[in-house]
Amino acid sequence: MNPILDISSFMSKISKQTKYLDLRYGNIEERIINSINGSIIKDIKSSYSGYGVRFLSKGIISFTSAPELKTAYEDINKLLKTSNIIATWKRGVSQLCDAPVVQATSTKTPKKDWENLEENEIKQIISVIEEYIREKLKVKVRIEIDLQFIKWSELFKSSEGTSIFQSYPYTVMTLTGRLSENGNQKIYYKNFGGLGGLELLPYNNLEKLDEFIQIINNLPNAKNISTGNYNIVLNEDIAWILTHEVLGHSLEADNVLSGHSFYAGLQGMKIAPSYVSVIDDPYIETIGYYEFDSEGMKGRGTLLVDDGILTDFLHSRETAAAMGVESSANYRSFSFEHLPQVRMSNTFIEPKDFSFEELLEQVKNGIYICDGFGGSSEPQTGDFNINSQFAREIKNGELGDYFQGVQLTGKTSRSLSLIKGIGDRLLAQPGSCVKNNQRIFTGSVSPKIAIFDQRVS
Repeated sequence: MNPILDISSFMSKISKQTKYLDLRYGNIEERIINSINGSIIKDIKSSYSGYGVRFLSKGIISFTSAPELKTAYEDINKLLKTSNIIATWKRGVSQLCDAPVVQATSTKTPKKDWENLEENEIKQIISVIEEYIREKLKVKVRIEIDLQFIKWSELFKSSEGTSIFQSYPYTVMTLTGRLSENGNQKIYYKNFGGLGGLELLPYNNLEKLDEFIQIINNLPNAKNISTGNYNIVLNEDIAWILTHEVLGHSLEADNVLSGHSFYAGLQGMKIAPSYVSVIDDPYIETIGYYEFDSEGMKGRGTLLVDDGILTDFLHSRETAAAMGVESSANYRSFSFEHLPQVRMSNTFIEPKDFSFEELLEQVKNGIYICDGFGGSSEPQTGDFNINSQFAREIKNGELGDYFQGVQLTGKTSRSLSLIKGIGDRLLAQPGSCVKNNQRIFTGSVSPKIAIFDQRVS
C-alpha cells in the first residue's frame, strides 16, 4: 500500500470532524555499539516507524500515536468523543496562531555513511582511538567507547495543506575513562559528534583526544575544594548547561503561561548586564539542527535577551496564539510517539571578545570549572545547582591544580548579573535535554564565560 495515499485518505476522513489536524509519519534507524578496553560487547541495529496525530476540536488539543493508521483512527474516534464530553462542561481555550502553507524537503547527507559498516571496520575505528589513548596514558584506566548512529526522517502533513519531509543523520561518540583507586571510582566522559556521519569521529583527527587524556592522567591527584564564593571561568560545556537549564527552560512559553517561570511578566525588562545577549538558533549545524519544527513551522533565530533586556520567549503555535505573537518554531519532539513540547534548539550566550587567556587574567585567582555532570533548576524560583566533572585552580591568571567535580548553586538573576566576561568563540558539541520525560537532541553551544562571586561547593 502506498503510505502517502493512505495518509491522505486518513486525513481526509478525520479533517471533516476537526478544526485542525496534523500527522507526522516518522522513521528512525539506529545502531548502538559499546566497547570496553577495545573489545566490542554490544552491536545492535534497530528501526521503528509509526504515526503521531494531533488535532484540535472544541478548543481542545488531543494527540495519539500508533504504529499503524488503523489503530490511530480508532484512538482518534475515542478522543473526539472525549473532547465533545469535556466541551459540554468546560470550554476549550486552545487556539493555533496563523501559519503559512509550506511544501518543502530538507535533508542532510553524511560525508561518510555508517549504514553499511562491517564489524571489522568498526573494530578498526575503535582500535585506532584506543591505541592512541593507551600510548599517552600514565594511569591504569578502563576505557569505554560508545557509538550511536541515527538516521532520523519524518513526513509532516497538516489539514491546512502543509507537507514537509525532513531527514537528518546523527553520530555521537561517548568516550569514558573509569579509574579505581583505593576502592573509590573516578569517572570522566566526553562526547564527540553531531549532525553528520563518521567524519565527525576523532579517529581521523586523533589530537582531539589529547584533552581527554590529560584530564584522565590528572584525575588521581585531583583535590577537594573548600565551599565558598569564588570568581570562576566556565568552559563551554558547563556554560551551556548554565544557559540551558537556568535560563533557557524559564524562557519556554509553556512554562511562562503556566506560571512556572521566574521570568513571567519581565519581558522588556533588564535581566542581565548590557553585554549579555542570548540567542536560540536551529540553523547552527550541530545535533540540535532542524529547518522545520514538529508542527511545520520554518525555523528561525530568536533573540531572547538583547543587551541584557528580555525580549522574547520560545513558542509553539498554541503559546504564540495565547500571547498574540508569532511562533518561534520551537515546538519539538524527537519521535512521532510523543506530543511535541516547546523546546530549545541551540541556545547560547552570544560570544564577545575575550580570549581564554584574558578570561583567566580577569579572574586572576579563582576556579576554572569544566564539563557538566548533571544538575537541576527550578524555573519558577530561579534556584539552580549544576555539577561539574572536574575543575582547576586559577592562580595569578594561570591554570594550576585539578579539583574533583564541584557544584555551582545559586539564583538565576544573581548569577546572570555577575557575568564579567564572555569568550570570543562558540564551541558546538552534542547535547540533549529531558522535559516531562521526553529526551531530545539539543546542541551544546556556548563560549566560555567568567562569573564573579559564585557559590561553589
